[in-house]
Parts: sequence; C-alpha cells; structure tokens
Amino acid sequence: MKSPAKMLIVTLFLCLSLPAVAASFDMKQLSSLFDLYKRKQAYDYASNYLSEQEGNPYFDYYYGVSAIDSGFASQGVFALERMLLIFPQDPVARLELARGYFVLKEYARSRQEFEEVLAMNPPDSVKRTTYLYLDKIRLEEARYKTTVSGFAEVGAGYDTNVNSAPGDNFNGALTPDSLEQEDNYYNVAAQFQVVHPFSPGWKLNLIATGVLKKNQAMTAFDTLTGVLQTGISLNSASSLYNFDIVAQEFQLDGNSYRSMLGANLGWKYDISEMSNFTTSLQYADLKYEIFPVLDASLMTFNLGYTQQFSVSLAPVFFSNLKLGMENAASDSVAAQSDTERNIYSLRMGVALSLSPNFVVQTAAGWQNSQYAGEQTIPAFIGLTRKDDFVSADLSLLWLITHKWRLDTRISYVKNTSNIQLREYDRLLTSINLNYNY
Repeated sequence: MKSPAKMLIVTLFLCLSLPAVAASFDMKQLSSLFDLYKRKQAYDYASNYLSEQEGNPYFDYYYGVSAIDSGFASQGVFALERMLLIFPQDPVARLELARGYFVLKEYARSRQEFEEVLAMNPPDSVKRTTYLYLDKIRLEEARYKTTVSGFAEVGAGYDTNVNSAPGDNFNGALTPDSLEQEDNYYNVAAQFQVVHPFSPGWKLNLIATGVLKKNQAMTAFDTLTGVLQTGISLNSASSLYNFDIVAQEFQLDGNSYRSMLGANLGWKYDISEMSNFTTSLQYADLKYEIFPVLDASLMTFNLGYTQQFSVSLAPVFFSNLKLGMENAASDSVAAQSDTERNIYSLRMGVALSLSPNFVVQTAAGWQNSQYAGEQTIPAFIGLTRKDDFVSADLSLLWLITHKWRLDTRISYVKNTSNIQLREYDRLLTSINLNYNY
C-alpha cells in the first residue's frame, strides 16, 4: 500500500498537469486575435502550437503574418512559404510574403514576389498595396544603385489673360492689343531624373525638365521652359540635405526671354512619420535678353511644414513661408522702381483622399512686393510701387492606374498695385494626362 504522502504527491502532479493536457489548439481563438489586429498576442499563442500545427496552411498564414508584424520576419517568411506550397495562387498570402522579404531588406526577392502578385490580377486593394511597396523598394534601391525615373504629360486648357495685362476697365492710354487677351492653350511637359549613389547616404542627382505652353491664337505668348538641375544629397536617419545647381532657359514666342543660373541649399527633417519640416536658401542670377533693365540677383529663404492626419479623408496640410530680396543689376531709376524689391510670401493648402483613387487639393497664397525706387511713369511719378499677388487653386487628381493620372485644375490669380498699369487678374482651367515611370 502506498503511503499517504506519496498519494498526495501523485495527486498534486496530476492536478497540475491536467490544464496542460486539456489545453488544445483553437483556430477560432487565433483568427479572432488576428482579426482584432492583436498580432503579438496571436504570434505568442500560435508559437505554443507551432510544432504540431506547422504545415496547416490556415495556421501558417495567421502565424506567418503575425510573426512579420511582431518583428520576427524570418519565421513569418518560412511559414508563408509553406502555405504557398499548397495554395500557390493566393495573392494575399504572396503579398504578405513579399512584405516579409521587404522587412528583411531582401529587395530583389521582394520585388519578384510583388510582381507575381500583380500577374495574378488581384483585387484593387491588393494592387494598391503592391504598388505602394514597389515604390518603397524603388526608393530603397536608390540608396545603393543607379535609378532612372520621370514623367510625360499632355494637356489642354483655357486662359482668360494670356498676356497678364490690365482689363478693359483700365483708365489709361493702352491699345486694345495691350489689354488682357483670352485664348485656349495646349501644353506638353516631361521630366527625366537620374539618381546615382556614390557613398553610403550620398547621392548624385540629375534632373532635366521641359514645359511647352502653346496658345491657339495668341502665338506671340507661346512659352517654352527648360530646366537642368544637378547636385548632391545626403540621407541620415531623419534628415535629407541637398545642394543643387540650377540652370533655366525661358523662351517667349520662340525667342530667349530670360535665363537663370542659381544654387539651392536645402534641409528636410522628418519630425515623425506624419509630419516634416523643410527649409532652403536659394540664389538666382537673372538675365533678360530683351529687357536688361530687369537683370537682377534674387535671394530667397523658405520655410515649409507638412502634417498628415490619421482621420477620415486622410487630410494632408502643407504650408510655405518665403522671404526674398531681388537686387537690380543696374542702378538706373527704372531698375530701382520696377526690379529691385523685397518679397514676403505665404502659401497654405490641404489635400483630401476622397477614395484610394481620387484626391482633391486646394491651396491659397499671398505675396507682397515692396519696390525700392519711385516711379518715373508720368501718371505715377513720386509713387513707390507696392504689389499684392494672391492666388487660389483647386485640383482633382484621378489615379487611373499606378502609372497613369488625370489632373483637372482651376486656378485664379490677381495682382493689385498702387500702380494701376500693373494690376491684372487671370483664370486658368486645365486637364492633363500624366504618365510616370
């Protein structure tokens, strides 16, 4: 006969062992934790049954995604690979596998998996997530290999004041052709960009941009703008520094009107994942082929702030403050009265995501210019020119596909001045089809 002490020990051992013996895996409990986005709890729960459940494709999916979201991407990748051996055509599981490779910084394999997801023609929500990660991969790859990108755009619109001239109510001796002229217009734009990393965090950038605006009737005001920009940038944990040299050529009616050579020094700081701060110092030397009295050097200082909000419509607020000085190359009276000035500018706006494919954006701006010298025009002798330039625009962006976008825009500008000759307003509407690569 066993002693009472031994019987008590055996009884206690059995009682303590019963919960472990009785506990069994519950798929509903795992899926419930997963669906409630309690991924760390789902991972911890599933880990207790890994040896007996691995190979079950449903278990492997929940366990794999939860592992990736909990910081165990290697384990998650192995589990999702097991699942895809059984269900190779599941786009959601392959999307999660591609995401796991992205977390592991295996960008080539991640890109391959994402491209396989797209080849399956998955639901739109899966496509949007896939394109988002492909863009992120492109940015990451730019850290260590040369990348090429750009866009091409065609469009058409209507301009109520092609020549930015006073309206019919101007009380002065101007010919009808010197007053505001309206017209339809067409435009073509393109950009080509090369980014070449040459040291950890350092990149060499080259950007070429061209914009053509052609009027239907008022061809004397057709414009062509070409910009070539090159420089270096440095990426750190939360900051981006850049220094660029910029050259611009602006043509009017096929003839050189203004050339510009300048330099930009900038800093962008990511305050958080939802906000950033930018600042830049810019210098430009401006040369006018036809009106040398306008030749000047322009110095501007910019401050910008952007904030995204995690609420309905995902609003993004943006703002920019600019302070500038334009110094005339000439000391003549005409240059001092209509070229040399101080500039104060503020622009603010907001973008709203109406849906994953539609974004509406609106912005408003104000710029004040205080000129240095007194006017020499007979009607305004003794006056020092002061201008206020206000602008407002509304845009609707339709993301047709990942690479194609349709932009519809209406914008209004108005310049008021104590020199009536310089007053005008202008309304432009346009629709543009954009392709980016």
